[in-house]
Amino acid sequence: MLAYGYRKFGGPAVFEALRQPALTPTPNQIVIKTLAVNLNDADRIERLGATPATPLPLIPGHDVVGEVVQVGENVTDLPLGTRVAAYTQHTYAEQVVVDADTAVTVPDNLTPADAVSLITPGITAYKTVRYFADVQAGQTVIVKGAAGSVGSLVVQLAERLGAHVIAIASQRHADELIALGVQQVVAYDHHDPAHVLADQGDVVINVALNGVDGKTDLAMAKFDATIASVATRLPATSKSIHFEAIHPTNAISDQAALQMLFKLLSTGQLTTHIGYHLPLTLAGFIQGHALLDEPHDGHIIVEPEA
Repeated sequence: MLAYGYRKFGGPAVFEALRQPALTPTPNQIVIKTLAVNLNDADRIERLGATPATPLPLIPGHDVVGEVVQVGENVTDLPLGTRVAAYTQHTYAEQVVVDADTAVTVPDNLTPADAVSLITPGITAYKTVRYFADVQAGQTVIVKGAAGSVGSLVVQLAERLGAHVIAIASQRHADELIALGVQQVVAYDHHDPAHVLADQGDVVINVALNGVDGKTDLAMAKFDATIASVATRLPATSKSIHFEAIHPTNAISDQAALQMLFKLLSTGQLTTHIGYHLPLTLAGFIQGHALLDEPHDGHIIVEPEA
């Protein structure tokens, strides 16, 4: 079996093909043949050596959709051939071993690429809206980073709950965000959101890279508003704010989040934007990480060649 990883940190060129022994599931695991892998910014950060205690050599990756090809002796509800999705480890490979209780069945009308694009971005967006921000109908919800892989899902999920959604993004994304249901787009490259949206947000959600510019979040928030951000803290303020740092949590399980996201996507109540389909080869992963290193539009999906 071939996998794709690296023995040292650095740019995309550190990737190499790594031949691995055949996978054998434990009693509560399954082995899946990889049908699609989603590349995330966390994979790029890990490749650069910025994640503490990352072991080397490493086969990276977390988001995978595949077809069940082996099952452990205790697994009775996932027949061979079932398509499943999972958030797991070491997914840059032709086959992946998965704990059976973390696998979510993929609806028949979803492609592997569509399904895999919802794993990390979708789980993050769902938990942000339903748990950290606790969005309610009628609230004014301001989403910063609204055109990103997580942000575009956040605006759709908040809109479905009946919120009045205002998106912050560059002007070139305005039309696509309006099509997703937002009531207003403030283009940060044309206007200062802190002035345009001063004291308007019942909820401010910041899923821009690193939760940049907390001062603007504070300026846009009403007194006693909630700010949910991928940043770990807010700047000092005298404003009364309820702050939630977005982080991994089991308050809502990944499986429950994915099941709901798949239901919404399969019934046309949610959309996902795939920008790149790349081959499940060494060249494909190198190209995918080169894209991760630059501004890009849409999810980066790696799939086996037909």
